[in-house]
Amino acid sequence: MMRRKIFFWLLLFLAFLFSGCQKSGERGLGEKELVRINEVSISLTEFQQILEKQPLEGKMKLLSEKGTRDFLENYLIPREVLYQEAKKKGLDQNKEILSKIEDMRRAILIEALLEEALRGKGEVSEEEIQRYYKENQELFKEPQEIKVRHIVVNSEPALKEVVTKLSQGESFEKLASTYNIGHFKGDGGNLGYIRRGQLAPPFAQFEEAAFSLRKRGDISEVVTTPYGYHIIRLEDIRGTTVKPLNQVKEKIRFFLQPKKKQEAYLDYIKEAKARASIMINEKLWEEEEKKEVKPREKKK
Repeated sequence: MMRRKIFFWLLLFLAFLFSGCQKSGERGLGEKELVRINEVSISLTEFQQILEKQPLEGKMKLLSEKGTRDFLENYLIPREVLYQEAKKKGLDQNKEILSKIEDMRRAILIEALLEEALRGKGEVSEEEIQRYYKENQELFKEPQEIKVRHIVVNSEPALKEVVTKLSQGESFEKLASTYNIGHFKGDGGNLGYIRRGQLAPPFAQFEEAAFSLRKRGDISEVVTTPYGYHIIRLEDIRGTTVKPLNQVKEKIRFFLQPKKKQEAYLDYIKEAKARASIMINEKLWEEEEKKEVKPREKKK
């Protein structure tokens, strides 16, 4: 509330200040008139309304006297001056420009209509999420247990050497035995079988990368954990399990929302077309199609 009061008095100050800058002999500014550009007057209320329409980032710059004054002198006034210059040159009557304006007007109106008509139509209910989950169990299956081997190093130079040698076809196990830090050197970096949720939270990225591997022998991208840099290889898959609904619910929602909104859009278009009287000149259409075909036939 205090900030709004300060802002209001700041605008009044600007109105008073600007009224003192007029040239002698000019018609004086009205009590609520903030600025006049030629014959166009902008009141304090109109200025406030323009400020309110600015995006949040822009509004943050308008909290100071300097920011508000800059907005007035470097945006609002130049915009009006240039608009008036364009009208003087008759650009507001230019057919090409008027056509562009009409296109923009149509696009804005259509966007507003669809926003109103489709509001809430893209929302996905819990029942729809559950139904999709039950009907598409195969999409949410993952290995129950996986056997993995990894190479882990704690420096970027060592990591670069490992990546280079892997790309040259050197043995994964041999590189793990040579480069791995600590007790991970043993058995060529073999970690045995692991299950989802078995690893501690700091190793969530490692677990995600490991379970994203699909075929035996697949190798992951570099993964970072508190130990260092890891490269994982899938050795074996044992059994399958379906991810619980709470783990995939938001992914299902994200997938269904645009699909549902598109269906609502197509239904609305169908209904709107049914309400309209639409006639197509099929004879004229056929004549135009023939014109398109003839040149191709001549080339043959």
